[in-house]
Amino acid sequence: MTVMAARTIVISLCVTSIALAGGAAASAGPKQSGEVIVIDEKPPRPAVEAKAINYSPRKTPPYSDEAILSDAWTRAWLLLDIDARGNVTRFKFLKRPGYQLDDIAARQVFGLRFEPARDRAGRPQRTWIVWGIEWPSYFWLIDRIGVASGMPPIVGFPPRSLAAHVPCKGSGPMNVGSIHPAYRDCSLPDLSRRTFAGLPWLYPRVAR
Repeated sequence: MTVMAARTIVISLCVTSIALAGGAAASAGPKQSGEVIVIDEKPPRPAVEAKAINYSPRKTPPYSDEAILSDAWTRAWLLLDIDARGNVTRFKFLKRPGYQLDDIAARQVFGLRFEPARDRAGRPQRTWIVWGIEWPSYFWLIDRIGVASGMPPIVGFPPRSLAAHVPCKGSGPMNVGSIHPAYRDCSLPDLSRRTFAGLPWLYPRVAR
């Protein structure tokens, strides 16, 4: 299964947002640094889901030096709390990407702007969504498409991602005959209430 980077489940190798269907979560008042947990309830499920308006699914997110040097193919999953104006006010990591990419992921999601979710009366409302960010192997992109600034393109008929043939981690042997052998991170978020309810909310850092 593929997903397009930073980035509705729309599974297609770019980043994916999934409307979250249930449960309660945790959080506390924001602090300038640190992660705090407080109990609060999930907002009502909207009639119309929030839609990102300043996001390009064809662009790769920025890479850390460690991700480049490790030639890592990795993914982050985040639970976003989006207010009635379409701003991301806080988030939880459902899966951290590793490779010193956490801060990059945070900057990516706090920079997103959304067409707000709406209730049955058409009024803007707060909502939660799950958002994925994918970092394909930097050097796989260089070898296969010549640049690392774009996600693997959709090719062929029926249309499919150029990365569709890359095996998922743990799925079997690496294709050593490939131009650039690699394993993809095909992980999906764990949406069980027990998992995400106790995870800390992260807030934008306030400049001093």
